[in-house]
Amino acid sequence: MIESSFSGYARDQWQISRKLTFTYGIRYELYPYAHAQHGIDGIHYNVNTNQVELAGTNVATGDGYIAPRTGVAYRFDEKTVLRAGFGINTNAESFRNNVQTYPEVISATYTGANSFTAAGNLVTGIPPLIGPSLSAGSVPLPPNYATWIYPTPYHRGYAETYNVTLQRDLGRAWVIQAGWVGTRDVRPSAGVNLNAAPPNGGKAGQPFYQLYGNASSIQDMYPVDASKYEALQARVNHRVGGANFGFAYTFSKSMDATDNEEGSSITWEWAPIMYRNYALSGYDRTHNFQAFGNYALPFGKGQNLLNHGFVSPLVSGWQTNWIVSRESGTPFSISSSATSLNSPGNSQTANQVLPTVAILGGHGPGAPYFDPTAFAAVTTPTFGNTGRDIIRGPGVFDANASIFRSFSIRERFRAQFRAEALHLTNTPQFGNPSATAGSSSLGIISSAGGARQFRFGIKMTF
Repeated sequence: MIESSFSGYARDQWQISRKLTFTYGIRYELYPYAHAQHGIDGIHYNVNTNQVELAGTNVATGDGYIAPRTGVAYRFDEKTVLRAGFGINTNAESFRNNVQTYPEVISATYTGANSFTAAGNLVTGIPPLIGPSLSAGSVPLPPNYATWIYPTPYHRGYAETYNVTLQRDLGRAWVIQAGWVGTRDVRPSAGVNLNAAPPNGGKAGQPFYQLYGNASSIQDMYPVDASKYEALQARVNHRVGGANFGFAYTFSKSMDATDNEEGSSITWEWAPIMYRNYALSGYDRTHNFQAFGNYALPFGKGQNLLNHGFVSPLVSGWQTNWIVSRESGTPFSISSSATSLNSPGNSQTANQVLPTVAILGGHGPGAPYFDPTAFAAVTTPTFGNTGRDIIRGPGVFDANASIFRSFSIRERFRAQFRAEALHLTNTPQFGNPSATAGSSSLGIISSAGGARQFRFGIKMTF
């Protein structure tokens, strides 16, 4: 399969006054449907006929997308600048999900007569695979095959990004900056299983099983609820001598219906409850604090200290770097067995049986992170009463440091020695706890990272 995309843009900047600058532009993007080598469009499953169509204009993708963007900067004085911007970016999703579907990919399983008998031998080899005839331009989808659908016409989603930032020079090499940034993803696509059954529907409740005897997933690239990200960002920087250091803090919130879009599935795929998918993103971190810096040591040639004599070459060119971070944990869901739900195509979450969930903060066996008695497995053909990403896992602390030394070997050759310490404090970075209701390990954290590592290297440039 071959995919193509075409784009072009125009941009201009207008200096309205000494204090005010206006930037504006527009972008055009075109994404034709994927096609085979000779210009034939890619396959497309027709839900009304159960036919996989192999040729022709199977999915209309429209005449392209126009994406404007603009920005403005206003200088109040020589030390204060206000900047703002807005832009639209088309989601550049690929059609890759159709590449490995029937009949482009045909699966075959060969088994022996029993567990002691081989399915074949090297002499006869693998039996020839007999595929369907493609002469009619379409083939029926076998009942044991899953597939993907791109609706026609296929309208891509787009992201609206916006920001407002105020920067101030405080003097004495201190600079502060604060801003509000956001992204709104409009019409993001995710894989929605059109063959999901209602509660207690079983296989007989799956729409495509009723029509064509197919109980496999029929994934539709369907637009789900818009995802949103909003953040307040603040930063302080200071330069003094050969040192540069700063602090950055972000207070943010991210919401979506699925974390990965473009081919990822949603939790609840039965249409009447799809609204429940909209919740905190699995990667949301409310607080993110970073302290960082680097310092060119004042020793050796051209510096204030030890700048001559036999020690000068040894102490020249050294630089230290560091970054310390503290972040909130990520949210997670409490799942439950879906056996009693009897709803193929859907996931199940637990029932919360206590009014609140106590965060105990434990780590390791016998010390749960949250109160496991707050949840119970679902044993009836109903969906659990908990949503996506309702508990936040443990936060993360990290510290990394390094020291570099740059030096010349000859006129044309320079080298840099690097020694790096990752996770310098060896502080455990605990993973999220086990989150399956009814399990004896519910609430127990069983994984951690953050082990200290040292790395050494030499970089040559010439």
